[in-house]
Amino acid sequence: MADAVRRGIASGEFTPVDVDDLSTLILSLSDGYGIRLMLRDPTVTLDKALTAIWRQVSAALGLPDEVPAE
Repeated sequence: MADAVRRGIASGEFTPVDVDDLSTLILSLSDGYGIRLMLRDPTVTLDKALTAIWRQVSAALGLPDEVPAE
């Protein structure tokens, strides 16, 4: 995760951030939502999880708000 963020920053695609902090946040959100999805929490869907995670990532990296399609 951290290497991908560093490459994006180096290429100018991403806004500079604290890479370690953002990587930890992304992995923590992914793990948390992943567990809830695995346990079939009725309040969490894959789309909701992706949207919530992307909201944090896009804001930190200066990317568009909308989750990219494949």
